[in-house]
Amino acid sequence: MLRIHLLQYGSKIGDVEYNLNRLIKAMERLCVGDGADLIVAPELYLPGYMSKDLIFQIAEPIGGRTISRLLMEASRRNCHVIVGFAERSENTHVLYNTAVAIGPDGVLAVYRKRHLPSYGIFDEYRYFGIGKGDIPVIDINGHKVGIAICYDAFYPEVSRTMMLKGAEVHVYISAAPDMSRIHFETFMVARALENVAYTVYVNTVGQYDGLGFFGGSHVVNPLGNVLIKAKYYEEDVKSVEVDPSDIINYRSHRPILKDLDPSDLELMMNALSEYVNPRPMKRERLTVIKSMNERQ
Repeated sequence: MLRIHLLQYGSKIGDVEYNLNRLIKAMERLCVGDGADLIVAPELYLPGYMSKDLIFQIAEPIGGRTISRLLMEASRRNCHVIVGFAERSENTHVLYNTAVAIGPDGVLAVYRKRHLPSYGIFDEYRYFGIGKGDIPVIDINGHKVGIAICYDAFYPEVSRTMMLKGAEVHVYISAAPDMSRIHFETFMVARALENVAYTVYVNTVGQYDGLGFFGGSHVVNPLGNVLIKAKYYEEDVKSVEVDPSDIINYRSHRPILKDLDPSDLELMMNALSEYVNPRPMKRERLTVIKSMNERQ
């Protein structure tokens, strides 16, 4: 059994201490102490998603003061937290948009966002490096939990990787504005259905520089049903108890893994390779065909 708490909070921009204290108070209030609680906070919750250039000043290494305090609280309360954090690499000093998973025994996973939106209102490449590490799946109270961040949901191979690594619960922390609402509400149902897994979506909320973040955090079960949903445009905390061991029954009725064909993945990899690095011969043929068409 797993008790999942959706901490749909807005952030005080640039004030890591204030945001951290609110998270710790939520841990005090929500954690029972039996190791079955998982509190999930939004993408870049600790510094605030819209910190912009402030992020260069307030980013910290994983071993810094902020995560150390969370480790102490998680140990004291025997609970688990997944939270968005601006990480500064101790080796390269590159900044990452990171999700940190913390439990009573320490840091369980550090996931650096793999897909950085840099179009329209988004400019994450300006601040962050691309995460190149593994997609983590951690153990919480005997259940497997995968972790990803916001725009990663646009790439179904991320969630499929979690499933192949045994994840029963797929957690997405997010900072998504109004225009993205339909995308994430659709994706969470789709990811749950295509992987026969629980999906957990926790979004930030509030108005920042005239941009509205819609909230709407929710949990979807493997049948695509929304189990619980937070309010739109307001801070909210919602809790739900799930039993990921039910996944065995769900997957026996819809045996995704049994019917998965590895050659599908090979075809995708070949197509991706061709898309990224088209063969010169093919490019030349296309040029000739285009030239002939223009003459006609």
